[in-house]
Order: sequence, then structure tokens, then C-alpha cells
Amino acid sequence: MAGTEDRPLPDDIIEHIFSFLPTRDVVKTCVLSRRWRSYWITVSDLRFSVSSHHDSFVDSILRLYGRGKVRKFHLDFNSEQLWPSNINSWVDFVIDHEVEELRLNLNICYDYNWLEQIPWGDYTLSPLLYNCSSLTRLVLRGCLYPSCESISWSSLKSLSIDNVSGDVLQKILMSSPVLEYLTLERFWAVEEINSRSLRELVIDASLAVRGLRILAPRLLSLRVRLDHFHDIIRIVEVPSLLEAELDFNGPTVSDFCPLKEMLCKLQNATRILFGPWSCWVRIVILLPDGRVILSM
Repeated sequence: MAGTEDRPLPDDIIEHIFSFLPTRDVVKTCVLSRRWRSYWITVSDLRFSVSSHHDSFVDSILRLYGRGKVRKFHLDFNSEQLWPSNINSWVDFVIDHEVEELRLNLNICYDYNWLEQIPWGDYTLSPLLYNCSSLTRLVLRGCLYPSCESISWSSLKSLSIDNVSGDVLQKILMSSPVLEYLTLERFWAVEEINSRSLRELVIDASLAVRGLRILAPRLLSLRVRLDHFHDIIRIVEVPSLLEAELDFNGPTVSDFCPLKEMLCKLQNATRILFGPWSCWVRIVILLPDGRVILSM
């Protein structure tokens, strides 16, 4: 409109817009406005995608970072070479800056012809992260988890993790008193999930692990995706459950007894979804007394 002056965007609006962009794109905005030339060094959300250990962009940004706190740090690492010392330095940086949301997605495409010549391997999570009490959301992919004496995730509400062992998971659950959302992928030697705070649990595994017990009195939603049923899930205590999604690739006839037992534990759920294997079962009836009738 004629006669009106262009009003600069408030800082909080700019930061909100930048929070959706990869950090490389945020840095590029410095050429758009004199005001934005140094704004990128104060954004609280950092998102990096790295495909080469020769890429010094992350180190450069963290060296110039001018804010006391990091709200989000996302790292997608896709490379044939992994340099744990680099990742450790980045993780240590965000721990020092009281990171709230951390995502490490490490996808290492190994070139086995060079295994003996290049000093890299799987990334073992920095033990310092186990005592990062500022974390509220954590996503870990492609990491190894060292044994530890203690974990202090007193603020953690959401955890998505893969390749975790039973003993490490047990310590995580015992040390995360406000954890509400848990996603497990490709876990091993996990015998029990016991948490009084969990509200949503997602189990996505391709391994045939047997006898997993679930004790979660406040659990509202359960999603299970497995290659086969094979008596893998023993639901012991989920009295608050409202929704369940069960996706197995075809249980055999021998699986129906434990399957019926599991469904009995879901009798309070108002919504139960079955995956493609439901074609094996023509009728599923939950009787008022809690009994289950399955018909092939």
C-alpha cells in the first residue's frame, strides 16, 4: 500500500521460519539482508546433512555459534567413512549447550574392500550423553551403546532407538521417569519393557525375539510390527490401553493360543487394528467376560 513502510519481521518470526530449514540454507540467507548477515549464528535449531568426512561445514558453524543454548540438533550422516571423533566433538558441543532435542541418524555405507586401510567403524555413543539431563526428545539410529553405571535422563519424554540391548534398555527405562513415547527397532536380548510413565509404545523388529513382556499401566497406544508372531509378545499389564495395532506377517495355527491370550489383555482397548495377516483369521470376537474367539 502506498505511503506505508516495509516493516521488518520480528526476530521470533524469523527464528520460527529458520527452524524448518537445514542449517546450510539458513546460512545462505545472509546474502538476502544486511540484518541477516550474522543472524544465522544465533539460531537455536541446527540441522545438518553430512556425506563426507572432508565436509568441514559442521565444525565451522559450531566454532562460530553465538548462542548459549541449542534447542534442536539433527545430524543425518550418509557416508562410506565414519569418523567417531568428529561426531563425539559435535555431541559434546550440544551437551555443553544444553540441547533439548537430539537426532543422530548414522547411515554408514561400508566399502569392505578398504576395511583394513581406513580407521573408521561403527559409532559408539559418547557416555557423556547418558548424563545429559536437558534432553526431552532423542532419536538414535546406527549407534552402538556402551554399558554404563548410570543414566540421567530426568527430562526425556520421547525416545526412538534401534539396535539396543536388554540391559541398556532396562537402565534407560529406570532412569527416565517422565518418558512417555518409546519406539524400538531391531532390538536384541530385550525380555521386558517395564515403565510406569509410558503412554505410547512402538515395536518394529525384524528379528524373531521370543517372550517379550510388557508392563506399562499408563500405556494408551501400542503398535507392534513384526515379521512373525511366534509368541514374541506377552502383555502382562496394560489396563489403560485404548488403541492397539498388530501387524505380523502371518501367524501359524500354533500361534493362536498365545495370540488369544494377548488379545484378552487388550479387552479394554476401544480400537484394535490388524495387519495383512488378518486374512488368516475370519472372525475375532471379544466376549464381555474377556474371552476371545478366533475362527480361521
